[in-house]
Amino acid sequence: MSLDIALLSLAQLSQLIRQRKISPVELVENYVDRIERLDPLLHSFNHVLLAESIESARVAERELMGGTCYGPLHGIPIGLKDLIDVAGAPTTAQSAHLRDNIATADAEVVKALRRGGAIILGKQATAEYAVGGTQFDLPWPPPRNPWNLELDTASSSSGSAVGVAAGLCAGAVGSDTSGSIRVPAAWCGVAGLMPTEGLVSRRGILPLSRTIDCIGPLAWTAADCALMLGAMYSDDPEDRRLPGWHVPRLSGVTEPASGLRIGVLRHYYEDDPDLDGDIRQAMANTLAALQAAGTSIQDVRLADFETYAAAARKISWPEEYAEHGPELEAFPERFGKVTRSRLQDGRGVPAYDYIRAQCKRRALTAEIEAVLRDVDVIVLPTVSKPAQVLGYEHTELAKTTRWLTRPFNLTGSPALSVCNGFSVSGLPLGLQIVGRRYDDGTVLQVGHSVETELGMRDRRPQIAALGQAVIARCENVARGSNSN
Repeated sequence: MSLDIALLSLAQLSQLIRQRKISPVELVENYVDRIERLDPLLHSFNHVLLAESIESARVAERELMGGTCYGPLHGIPIGLKDLIDVAGAPTTAQSAHLRDNIATADAEVVKALRRGGAIILGKQATAEYAVGGTQFDLPWPPPRNPWNLELDTASSSSGSAVGVAAGLCAGAVGSDTSGSIRVPAAWCGVAGLMPTEGLVSRRGILPLSRTIDCIGPLAWTAADCALMLGAMYSDDPEDRRLPGWHVPRLSGVTEPASGLRIGVLRHYYEDDPDLDGDIRQAMANTLAALQAAGTSIQDVRLADFETYAAAARKISWPEEYAEHGPELEAFPERFGKVTRSRLQDGRGVPAYDYIRAQCKRRALTAEIEAVLRDVDVIVLPTVSKPAQVLGYEHTELAKTTRWLTRPFNLTGSPALSVCNGFSVSGLPLGLQIVGRRYDDGTVLQVGHSVETELGMRDRRPQIAALGQAVIARCENVARGSNSN
């Protein structure tokens, strides 16, 4: 069997499984083989559930052969960010403190995925406690960008994005507090969705910021993310943050986007003197393609980026410290240097700043909801630059590399990153699409249209081809950059 089946989209794999052209067991074995070959270079998995995933695949195969199908994810191997509990498996959060922590029960999202027939393949690398960024003083090496092993993967859902891009899993589940699904998706060239706030339960997932964290899918395409979200969402009364919970509309994701109204948040990126020129050109190409597809384009404005970002920081930082502060004060040596520093930032935020930020949050949420009455989605780049050198956050590059994601964590809006081009050096670029709460389907529909119109889903990182010459070159690159 060709190893190239691992490079098919989740939707294609689902169809082939239902047509009995491939089996779940073959697919799991295929991914495990690829992980064994490539992950010593990429470091995307912390723990592979080898025996469990093979047994789950056998069960799925018997069910499907017997005529039972639980949905499009039945028999599909999925990776999980290593904050998400799987009964009997480690949940480490990339932290020395939790290295031997074994979960006693499945997280709610894992239960939902299992009900849909998905196979849990393993636990994937993250930033320490989802806060520390790329670090070199942890028990695990940092994940490497599959497009260039000398480059960064962009923080906490990094292993999930790497695994999808390199063909080590069909899809993955990540978490997003300031962009940690969308920016790794952009830098690794995959699709990543932060769904509407509260749409996916967070029970059984190690928290970072309890009023902001969101759980969402990463996959090769926007349509794949829709299939995953369809299996992941649940109305969990114990984790309901918004009144009037709704089932998202996901059935029309692959329909043409003609007639939709696209709002361009141009002042968030065109006024940035450090905006990469390739990203500027990719935005122009994207807007032209959307207009040719029959959408209408108009500029929109929100309060400036820093107004949103500052309010979000004054909420998430003290919540992060509240979550991990007791451990930090008792056992500072167990934390990476950067994680210690970032968590301590939250200790100094006064209560009145936190309360005022929550009030500001309501006003800014009302502002974006008003703008989204006149347009169906808002578009802008996901991040101001393509992937930077491994560990860039600890260099001067961090000052000129802006994630354009945090405002939408604050407002609870669904936000998707899809690949909308490549830099002149061959690195993927990301478009961010933001929509109304519970209108995740329209966001995904626009993402699918962008991928289709621009022809973005026929190009994988070279390492994914699994050729021995390619692997040897990548090994040389990895050895040369290990001095970090």
